Amino acid sequence: MPPVLYLLDGHALAYRAYYALTASSSRPWQTSRGEPTAGVFGFVSILLRILEQEHPEFLAAAFDTGKTFRHEIYKDYKATRAKMPDDLRPQIDFIREMVDAFNIPRIEREGYEADDVLGSLSAWAEKEGLAVKIITGDRDLLQLVTERVVVNLPGRSLSDAKDYFPEDVYKKLGVYPHQVVDYKALVGDTSDNIPGVRGIGAKTAVRLLAQYGTLDEIYAHLDELKPSEKRKLEEGRQNAYLSQNLARIRTDLPVAFDIEQARARDFDRERVLSLFKRFELRTLQQRLMRLDMGAASGAAAVPLADGQLPLFGAALSTSAPRRGEPPIQTKIIQSKDDLQALLDVLQAAEWLALDTETSSTEPIRADLVGISLAVKPGTGYYLPVGHREGQQLPLDAVRAALQPFLENAALPKIGHNIKYDWVVLQRHGFQVRGLAFDTMIAEWLINPASRHLGLKNLADARLGERMTHIEDLIGRGKQQISMAQVAIEKAAPYAAHDAEILLRLRPLLEADLRRDGLMRLLNEIEMPLVPVLGMMEMNGILLDLPFFERLSRQLDASLDALVAQIHQAVGYAFNINSTQQLSVALFERLGLSPPPGTRKTSSGHYSTSASVLEALRGQHPVVDDLLRYRELSKLKSTYVDALPAQVNPQTGRVHTTFRQTGVVTGRLASANPNLQNIPIRTEVGRQVRQGFIAPPDWVLLGVDYSQIELRIVAHMAQDAAMLAAFRQGQDIHAATAAAVYGVPLEEVTKAQRRAAKAINFGLIYGMSAYGLTRSTELTLAESEDFVKAYFEQFPGVKRFLDDLREQAARQGYVETLLGRRRYFPALKNNLSRNQKMREEREAINAPVQGTAADIMKLAMIAMPAALQAADLQARMLLQVHDEVVLECPRDELSATVRVVQDVMESAYPLDVALKTEARWGYNWGEMQPWNDELV
Repeated sequence: MPPVLYLLDGHALAYRAYYALTASSSRPWQTSRGEPTAGVFGFVSILLRILEQEHPEFLAAAFDTGKTFRHEIYKDYKATRAKMPDDLRPQIDFIREMVDAFNIPRIEREGYEADDVLGSLSAWAEKEGLAVKIITGDRDLLQLVTERVVVNLPGRSLSDAKDYFPEDVYKKLGVYPHQVVDYKALVGDTSDNIPGVRGIGAKTAVRLLAQYGTLDEIYAHLDELKPSEKRKLEEGRQNAYLSQNLARIRTDLPVAFDIEQARARDFDRERVLSLFKRFELRTLQQRLMRLDMGAASGAAAVPLADGQLPLFGAALSTSAPRRGEPPIQTKIIQSKDDLQALLDVLQAAEWLALDTETSSTEPIRADLVGISLAVKPGTGYYLPVGHREGQQLPLDAVRAALQPFLENAALPKIGHNIKYDWVVLQRHGFQVRGLAFDTMIAEWLINPASRHLGLKNLADARLGERMTHIEDLIGRGKQQISMAQVAIEKAAPYAAHDAEILLRLRPLLEADLRRDGLMRLLNEIEMPLVPVLGMMEMNGILLDLPFFERLSRQLDASLDALVAQIHQAVGYAFNINSTQQLSVALFERLGLSPPPGTRKTSSGHYSTSASVLEALRGQHPVVDDLLRYRELSKLKSTYVDALPAQVNPQTGRVHTTFRQTGVVTGRLASANPNLQNIPIRTEVGRQVRQGFIAPPDWVLLGVDYSQIELRIVAHMAQDAAMLAAFRQGQDIHAATAAAVYGVPLEEVTKAQRRAAKAINFGLIYGMSAYGLTRSTELTLAESEDFVKAYFEQFPGVKRFLDDLREQAARQGYVETLLGRRRYFPALKNNLSRNQKMREEREAINAPVQGTAADIMKLAMIAMPAALQAADLQARMLLQVHDEVVLECPRDELSATVRVVQDVMESAYPLDVALKTEARWGYNWGEMQPWNDELV
């Protein structure tokens, strides 16, 4: 078999990869700095697949350069093709840079397309006795297929690619490769705007070429054709030969080169790895690291004379460790002597990195299996306490030995998601103080949209170090075992590496935090908040289980009634939960009109998504019934039936997990279960909240900030009119309406106040005049007038919003009052218009919502000490948006309210006073405003 020259069609592969990835995923294909990556990722993924699976001996790439001779002979060539997406254009140069870094010859010719370069290279290679395989996404290259030239085209996905030999081309098009040009001359090509012969379709072209062989022969035998075909061909002769010229790929360009230049032998290691990190190609970097081409050659990894490494003759060598073999010394603490030696080391520790191994990912349910510690890079310690087998010390002995160090607040502790470890250790009798650095929180503060919040990803991104993944120890799926079942000798290196690497990550992350002015956020807000949230998670909240049972039965009856009503309206029974059956019922049986722009799905049916159903409101009563059915069904499955199953059998309570790194604005998130998203505006949502109750003789207390985001706007904007309204204690929405409409405050109508409220809150989210029409009864013209009048009355607000837009565009980020950043790369890099508009809206909201989140966190941090100082038993249970939910003894309610409100209202000084509202009750759904007269 002759040597094979692999040829990459650069532009075509970039296009194919870009559209395949952006169409199949909602994730933003860009780096944390905003550089687009879909084309780069896809191209490199294809390149790595070739390297991994086909081990090419020779490799080269071709790229387009711009306009070609085809544009000169036909100015409308490719005129109908869509303009290259704005975020793909810069990626072509990035891909060129990547190809160069891999030392792959990159061949381009001015005035010609990459197709012509590929065609000429193929012809040259055949003459040199080589075989050729062209990797492309362009079917035009099928004309180049011969017995020695194969064209590889992707299928439905990037990985679903097929090699086309001559017989495959015939099966696909009905003509042989050498006839493809004449085939296009007849039928044209809409993608390239090649005209072809008007009226000649694919079937006719295939039949004529099968009979006559070539375009010339067809025209030589026009008299033998049917009159209609003869007429079309005669009228289209000029276009036919023009199209033939446009479609024919040139094979005679001077592209000869030394084939040894294309030998896949080496690459610029540092440059490749640098590019992978620049574009955050983490998963691809792992594939690059795993490339072991030595299996094919048996050669050892020997650096070349120029310091580069062989790519295809040996395994890739890097400074990173092999998977499962951390480059550290692991010491297992299994005896009293081992423990004493560890204590001697801890005496001199300046930092203590800690991690736990447990039986569950839920800290409230997890059993402690082992503790790993590190005090200096290079060494990690593992204390097994809960493995099924193996020598280990009693937990009581370990607790007694470690407690003086863990509770010493002067010894700073480092962890990754350290709240989890804190909760687990607290539950097992340890007191842990001095939580000083969390590598996950630090990475999130540096870049709230980071994809490297997991420890393994973070180590890979920051240190280039590949760590063992937990699944390598415990397995996956049905075969997965507990960490307690893993042998101590296997668990110890894994656990010790987790602790040790924290020490090496901290200085890197701290340097970035200091550079961006984020140390205050870490030291004064995020780290002090960790034990507060941990204690709230341990507190949990009590459920009324009989209430949920009754509500579940009521919802079952309501759902059954809705199903019967829907079936009656449609005229037959069907599965309402089947999107296809529902589509048939709505659009075929009832004849409803799909919303404008709605297309059928791949199954051939119209979508029945929530947005579609909302757009169908008013066409038929059944639509309201369907929306009601979905609402009740979701509430029942998500909360009414799910929450009782999540009650901890040991505590009898539900314990949510608060995620500090879950929201880019800095707000807290709730998970497992999510108790922040229970609807409050619907009847059933309020009923669900009734199931959250206080213990006997205790009550629930909810205290929330009143219009905190508008108060922050007034402070940040320094708008005189808005500051005055708040300082005078006016109803801000009524005051806004009075100012905009030019009427006395006491004469403001409900409609006027509603419009003012909509824009007061809407401006925080960058709402436009059009958006105002959707939340009020105003017309677009009225909304535009209202917005104009609003900014005339509140010019400081207008200036504040404009400054935020300018700041975000200039520096690519905005900040809260306390320095929390959120990045907006699209504004700085001027990417797509839609993305820019979305980021502009978010840039307006981020400083306001983020500051509100920071103030809430400061209040939560101060709350436990204030309650303790007042000798009150109240404890925080939940934090939901601008509200804190506590439980307290009924006879301490009055004192608790005063302490909580005082803490929240003095959490952070603004130029307008922070105000709170308190509500109390025996369940969360039926709470009433608090005042001293009720107590």
